[in-house]
Amino acid sequence: MRLSYDEAGRGECVVLIHGHPFDRALWEPQLAALRGSFLVLAPDLRGFGRSPVTPGCVLMREYAADIEELLAARGITRAAVVGLSMGGLVAMELAAAAPERYWALGLIATTMQPPSPQDCEVRDERAGAIERDGMHVLLDYMQTGLYSPACPPAIRARVDAMMAAAPPAGAAAGLRGRGRRPDYRPLLAALDIPALVVAGTADPWSDAVVTAEIVAHLRRPELVTIEGAGHLPNLEAEAEFNEALLAFLGRHAP
Repeated sequence: MRLSYDEAGRGECVVLIHGHPFDRALWEPQLAALRGSFLVLAPDLRGFGRSPVTPGCVLMREYAADIEELLAARGITRAAVVGLSMGGLVAMELAAAAPERYWALGLIATTMQPPSPQDCEVRDERAGAIERDGMHVLLDYMQTGLYSPACPPAIRARVDAMMAAAPPAGAAAGLRGRGRRPDYRPLLAALDIPALVVAGTADPWSDAVVTAEIVAHLRRPELVTIEGAGHLPNLEAEAEFNEALLAFLGRHAP
């Protein structure tokens, strides 16, 4: 699967993995912030942005395999991998499959809990509705928790447009895949990799309990809590987020 991606900078590689149902434009502020110190790759996951769509169901391991293929094609043998929300699940897949290839891990507004049967059923139902009725089904749901009360209207408008532009078949396939994700807790507990965990205090999904569980299962966690930010701390608190990410990567770069 040939992914579409942005590339900037030189040096040690950092891969930025967007969440669902976004695309690589989610990382534009971070691409600009990191390019002076690192080689940054920001791919569109399969089914999003300009990457090809696979209808039906795409598992987290399949998204990860696509990124492994991209890195191999670029001749990159080691990288830091940073994922937001569903992108965090993909980052966990990458690090767990080949920990020797990843010098740092960034888990932003994500979770490691396995889905319940009810969660899987809800995601399947929502995926079917997206295929029938379009992306507004998902936008209506995402707007219930995506933004903090203080999120600037310009960010809301930009992200709403990004979600509305996502291919419905790609968004539905990702939802089904998320409902079938594995239990990442034992996988992360085995990793001896520096891990940055970032969460906003106004995020109702990756809340304090979810985030604390991630930290508890990591051997080398570094927690950054961003006051007042929602599920997109990289956009809502761009300066604070960039400062934390750059400092973390700078400390652990080979």
